[in-house]
Amino acid sequence: MIKIKLSDSQNIKCFSGLILSKDMLNDYSIQLTDSNDYDYEFLGSDEFLNLSLPLNESIDWGLENISKKTGDYFLFHGGDSTSILGAYEVFTQSNAKYLFKKQLLSKEDYEKKTTLNKWFFGNGSILDRGYDISDETYSKIKLTGYNVAHNWPHLQQMHIGNDNRDIDVCAVYQGILNNGNMDHELRSDVLYTKHRKTAWDELSKIEDKYNIVKGQSTPQQFVEVMKRSKVGLSPFGMGELCYRDLELIQWGCLLIKPDMSKVLTEPDFFKPMETYIPVKPDWSDLNETIEKVLGNFKDYSYIVDNARKKVVEMYSYQNVCMYWYNFFSNLNGVKNA
Repeated sequence: MIKIKLSDSQNIKCFSGLILSKDMLNDYSIQLTDSNDYDYEFLGSDEFLNLSLPLNESIDWGLENISKKTGDYFLFHGGDSTSILGAYEVFTQSNAKYLFKKQLLSKEDYEKKTTLNKWFFGNGSILDRGYDISDETYSKIKLTGYNVAHNWPHLQQMHIGNDNRDIDVCAVYQGILNNGNMDHELRSDVLYTKHRKTAWDELSKIEDKYNIVKGQSTPQQFVEVMKRSKVGLSPFGMGELCYRDLELIQWGCLLIKPDMSKVLTEPDFFKPMETYIPVKPDWSDLNETIEKVLGNFKDYSYIVDNARKKVVEMYSYQNVCMYWYNFFSNLNGVKNA
């Protein structure tokens, strides 16, 4: 039995798949424990990242915070995006065995300097960062085996929407964020708003041709719009994956989303023209794509059906357990009974 201690057993952002699989993990010879009798400690990002500090101060703070740790420990970055900013520095300068994230980029894509190490935020800021990662180090940066959909089990339940969908495009989401949110002294809310509002601006150009609902709404209003919509638009936020991706699929909408081909995640649900329709992250082909889809909507209904089947099939907690069973089975020093 492998015994794992979580640094914070309530930290859904970092450990959702493990926490919600706790009882089932026992059947895979993995036990979550609160005691000091453990084999490995999993440290959530609150232990080694502090976004309120300048980057270098955050790194120093994180290293100091975990320097007192004894035994084998893994770092879990619970951020919404593929960015490894701050976490990579702590990982490579500490005794951590592995760095885990819910989503990653390829080693080659991490080399490109981008704002906050988020490829979809572009570049040109005081915090443009890229990483030249060795093969050996990259082999120790792992996926968690779960992502945002595992935070809320109800997202894996499919619902029946309206047969007669009179709304062409659902673009309901928080588009404008003006809360002064800082990531290491850089305002990330401005970048978030630019990406999301640009989609609304593009849709405004075709509003005279289609029934488009955009803006923010209450959760109840959002559900009613999804029930009636043919197409659902889900932009990036602070990260690439979003619970809205699954909500739109739940209610039978055809998901249109910025291209996810750079993003590595497990389960890898996003298959172009199979489970969603990709568009460019700058939205330059959004309206062209929408007009093509709505002009022959029945020809794309198979994507809706595929997506709903894949969500149910892939987002299971048994898969999370098997992922971690396989990880430990291949870990040096772990013996299989």
